[in-house]
Amino acid sequence: MEKSTRETYQMRLTRNWTRAVAAVTLSAAVALSTTALAQTKLRWSEGQPNRGVQANNLQWMADEIGKRTNGEVTADIHWGGALLDSRSGLKGVGNRAADIAAIISAYTPKELAAYSVGDVPIANADVWVGMRAIYELSLTHPALQKMFDELNLVYLTNLSTSAIQILCKDKFITTLDDIKGTKIRAAGSYGDVLKDLGADVVRMSQGKVYTALDSGVVECNQNYLYAIEVFKQNEVAKKLTELNWGQHLSYGIVMNKDAFNEISKENQEIIRQITSDFIDRFAQQLTEANVKALERMTSGDDPVEVAAMDPADKEKLEQMGYDKVPGWIERMNSEGLPAQDIYDSYMALIAKYEKIRDEQGYPWNRK
Repeated sequence: MEKSTRETYQMRLTRNWTRAVAAVTLSAAVALSTTALAQTKLRWSEGQPNRGVQANNLQWMADEIGKRTNGEVTADIHWGGALLDSRSGLKGVGNRAADIAAIISAYTPKELAAYSVGDVPIANADVWVGMRAIYELSLTHPALQKMFDELNLVYLTNLSTSAIQILCKDKFITTLDDIKGTKIRAAGSYGDVLKDLGADVVRMSQGKVYTALDSGVVECNQNYLYAIEVFKQNEVAKKLTELNWGQHLSYGIVMNKDAFNEISKENQEIIRQITSDFIDRFAQQLTEANVKALERMTSGDDPVEVAAMDPADKEKLEQMGYDKVPGWIERMNSEGLPAQDIYDSYMALIAKYEKIRDEQGYPWNRK
């Protein structure tokens, strides 16, 4: 082969090789870019610490999002208010300081007025029934849908405090007269009922109650069985009155609407299924956690003592809760909401899920 011919041949080989390498590099870059675009990492803010049944179930939900979307969508939970504190969830998710967080209507009552129906002090202590009812209401009622949309939020799922109990340092609350003059840390409309009965109601976070009980700043605390143990309040207060009165349900998980809309329709549906599954899973585990917490707290060398309220007085207490409903309706009407319809729809859903429970049992007990 002549020299000029060899040089031409080598130049062609080099040029073809360069083109091939460039094509492979471009293909790889496109593939990486496509993968990067397909992967969405959601920042999830949680004000509570990473312990207990609620934290375990929130982590389950985050893990399931990654698993069921094959890693296309993942969620990273920032615990203990590291990203946003509990009071900032609504605003923080709305402006996308976080993609997901909990909302509590007691912290932002004006913005979450329609959702506050879940905190009306009615005698609905069944965790699964209550969570299913408020979940369906939040996804279907036009007033709640409009509220979430205007806040730039997508409602995902619900939480529950579970049934309300009263833990005291050295007294039981077995009659309504026992409430009079007692310094009780309480919250929401249930606290308003206690105040109407003569309690000296103190408002503070559960994280401060241990010291308040120990020092005598408060005598009693409105709390929930599993949470008493989580906050170790049973170490300083030994008299538990099982009220099983009702539950706070204006307590949900929301996502930034823009972040949700950036996810594919298929993955949106997957997230919807996970958040529905969460209701049944959390209801079961919260119910079981309460039973186990009570067993642990009432055993050992320094057990908590347990009493129940007199049935007649318990009935009066519950009626006083229902007596708060007209006032709630009046306030919500003044906000321009169809309050009676919201309340009636909610009560109808409670009745619906009570009927399902009575006829079919809880989902986790069905064959």
